[in-house]
Amino acid sequence: MKKAITAAVTAVILLAGGWDLGLAAEVNGIYTEPTTKDMGTLTGIKALEGIKTRGWISTYYNYNFNTPPVGTSIGGRTFDIRDNSFTLELAEIEFEKVPNPGEVGFKFDLATGDTQDQIFNGIKAFYGAGSLTETDKIFQHASLSYVAPIGKGLRFDVGKFVTHIGGETIAGIKNNNFSHTYFYSFGIPFQDTGLRVNYPWNDNFYTELYVLNGWNTTIDNDKQKSIGASFGWTIGPVAWYLNYLGGNESDTLTTPIGSRSTMRNLIDSQLLYSAGALNLAVNFDWGNQKDIPGALLAQPVTGKKDVSWSGYTFWARYKVTDRFEPSLRYEIYNDPDGFTVGTAADTFNSATLTLNYKLGSGPGSYILVRPEFRWDKADKNVSIFKDDKGKATDTQSTAGINFVYYF
Repeated sequence: MKKAITAAVTAVILLAGGWDLGLAAEVNGIYTEPTTKDMGTLTGIKALEGIKTRGWISTYYNYNFNTPPVGTSIGGRTFDIRDNSFTLELAEIEFEKVPNPGEVGFKFDLATGDTQDQIFNGIKAFYGAGSLTETDKIFQHASLSYVAPIGKGLRFDVGKFVTHIGGETIAGIKNNNFSHTYFYSFGIPFQDTGLRVNYPWNDNFYTELYVLNGWNTTIDNDKQKSIGASFGWTIGPVAWYLNYLGGNESDTLTTPIGSRSTMRNLIDSQLLYSAGALNLAVNFDWGNQKDIPGALLAQPVTGKKDVSWSGYTFWARYKVTDRFEPSLRYEIYNDPDGFTVGTAADTFNSATLTLNYKLGSGPGSYILVRPEFRWDKADKNVSIFKDDKGKATDTQSTAGINFVYYF
């Protein structure tokens, strides 16, 4: 009975870790899977039994057909910003001790590479040096867990997590496409720091509650906490997830820490269908903030103090063979006030085709090869898209390839 409860709790935590579990990504969820390798089994050391581990090394090359000047980043992207350059994207290894009811556990992810540098340097530049510690550059996730023996197991996690918002996560191997959506790039935080409480009411429904320091900040930069919630239902081949994050935010270097901030709300919903080789999903997101502080960096392009942003993303992934699973994504991202992207464009459209192919002799010796073609279009010229003369344009097309070894 104890093992059955633990398995149920683990399954729900996996689902809560990201809907990519439903779309058959190579590595799923924020938390490790029941099939993840056990260190005790790998090493023969009994004391390490029950500690799960997995990891990956990811590199990529991208080419921007706009041929912008040398040194220009690929605009509108989260991490795959390097043009015409071979790049170490991410090297990461995860360790997790899954707690049984009445026991404690832990989860920590060691990471390095261009992605980790961008997260650390970007947050530090935007929120101030006091918003992070040096360990943030090394630990992508670090938390302690306890499962109270109440009902089906009431789980508490405290520490730093990858955000619960959105249909994608930091590591590209956990997503169906290598590049990330605009909403992931601009509309949501990358990470949460605080407390999470999870309860699986049954095998098909869970709820979660979060109390967090705020958007991206490991060290709170205002006097109020943010509150998050997550709900998940699964019925046969259909799953629905609903997430929320709300709290006061100021988000600007020119607004001193502890000064006035205003309420920001973020709603995220995902609907999935998975049957046989075909997997479909749609993700809707909406955010707003009112009475934005008057500091320069907190002003949207339109000059409004009440702003909103939203987006729709559609995915289709089909398993042609055990080795080959192409994934098609289409996104519409609306930012009429230019608050999140920082440009005057109202709408961005993006179409991405990723050809996921496993190269190698079998499990444990695969390299995931991911050729990807992407087309981006704004409704007017924007500064994040550059032409060959360095001038703003409304279109950007790229072709790239991602190589990932995972174990």
